[in-house]
Amino acid sequence: MSVVASSPWRRTTRRRRSLPAAARIRSHHVHGWRARRWGCAALAVALAAAGCDRVIDRQIERGLTARADRSVPEAPGIHVVLCGTGSPLPDKDRAGACTAVLAGGEFLLVDVGPGSWETATLAGLPTGDLSAILLTHFHSDHIGDLGEAITQSWIAGRTHPLDVYGPPGTTRVVNGFDEAYAADESYRNIHHGETYMPAAAAPAVGHDVELTDAADSDAVVFDRNGLRVTMFRVHHDPVRPAVGYRFDYGGRSVVVSGDTAKSASVTKHAAGADLLIHEALQPELMKRVATVADRVGQQRLAKMARDTLGYHTSPVEAAEVARDAGVATLVFTHEVPGPNNFITRRLFLAGVSGVYTGTVVLGEDGMRFDLPPKS
Repeated sequence: MSVVASSPWRRTTRRRRSLPAAARIRSHHVHGWRARRWGCAALAVALAAAGCDRVIDRQIERGLTARADRSVPEAPGIHVVLCGTGSPLPDKDRAGACTAVLAGGEFLLVDVGPGSWETATLAGLPTGDLSAILLTHFHSDHIGDLGEAITQSWIAGRTHPLDVYGPPGTTRVVNGFDEAYAADESYRNIHHGETYMPAAAAPAVGHDVELTDAADSDAVVFDRNGLRVTMFRVHHDPVRPAVGYRFDYGGRSVVVSGDTAKSASVTKHAAGADLLIHEALQPELMKRVATVADRVGQQRLAKMARDTLGYHTSPVEAAEVARDAGVATLVFTHEVPGPNNFITRRLFLAGVSGVYTGTVVLGEDGMRFDLPPKS
């Protein structure tokens, strides 16, 4: 099996530096040689203006043409882009949970956590061609950008209402975002006109998918152009319902676990998958977070950090799932806390190689995986 993974770009934050007092510009009158110097500078600027315009135009053109790569959904095989590998913990390098899957001309997003829509756009995904969104559950770090995804995909050219699938409660969430963005949609329709911003295409439509009470129950939620998506129940109590998704296309398969404690349902539905994208919380690191929070007087944070231990999967447990399911490649996402340096990456993966001998990837925002179809 050939999986081609491309390196991600990184989010960066920049701070403005204050100039020292001696370097700050001060008001003064311009006399003599100063006036001549500025006159020469103005002439040079004027002479270079035409060339500058051409440079600026080329930059704009590159930005416009590189923004969306519409060839990706049509390319053979399944293509996966990590649009958000973070958690509720603040992380300048990671957006909230979001995974893009493209195959057979279809483009789907699993969850849309805060900041993930920007990642999807910067990754060059064809945002105006978004087919559907699949929600795993309703924690804020998984739905925070739903309004942006609905509105911005419409702005980018979506011409039909956006389908949003998920467990019972999805329709309520979608209707809430539609209502919150109703005024914005009206403004844009009036401003740009029905031809470019058709009102009928603006909203999303929620689809509640019922599952049985069985711990490993499942249901097909999307089946079009050869891409088949199966929703399955996972264990994220007290969050109910919570689900994961399996994608099958061209003899390839990708599974997204959603948020879950170690679950036999994930093992069952990931059987033989080429790619398992599994959430992971490093318990020893989170215990240290809680201990330090107690020490500095942040008991509220310490309590919440300890609460998270019971309904997430550790990296070693996720590796056991991948091993037992016969998965070719395991990709960690929703990484808690984010392993953003050599030390935390090493600690995050401690013990994983002892239980799983397949390929292991610490997911990063913007990372892409291409799975060619089987011959």
